[in-house]
Amino acid sequence: MLPTTMTLRNLSVACIIVFTTFTTADAVKLSRYRAEGCRSEALGPWIGGPDQGCISGGDAAAGTAKSVIVASTGDVDKNFYTVFFESDDCNPETEIGHKDEGCFSGGYGSHAVWDVGS
Repeated sequence: MLPTTMTLRNLSVACIIVFTTFTTADAVKLSRYRAEGCRSEALGPWIGGPDQGCISGGDAAAGTAKSVIVASTGDVDKNFYTVFFESDDCNPETEIGHKDEGCFSGGYGSHAVWDVGS
């Protein structure tokens, strides 16, 4: 019985590693905070990429977060920029800033990850 248990456990670990690799490979991680300066109450992370499109009011922190730490998840996203908008529909005319890494301070209504490389 022990070999079967070990095999299933190894299979479970392998599945988790593969799932994690595929879900974060083309992504950026946003760590969102309630106040400016990226040092206040954490509102939780968001991990995503260009395929997610516009993230707005349906996202619990959009419209609530006043600062965000943008972090790379690896070399594959080196051409990704997180763009922040005043509007809740990622209207380019309402862009208030963008970051590829580091702290962005300022309230925003929506955000999107853009691939600006080729």
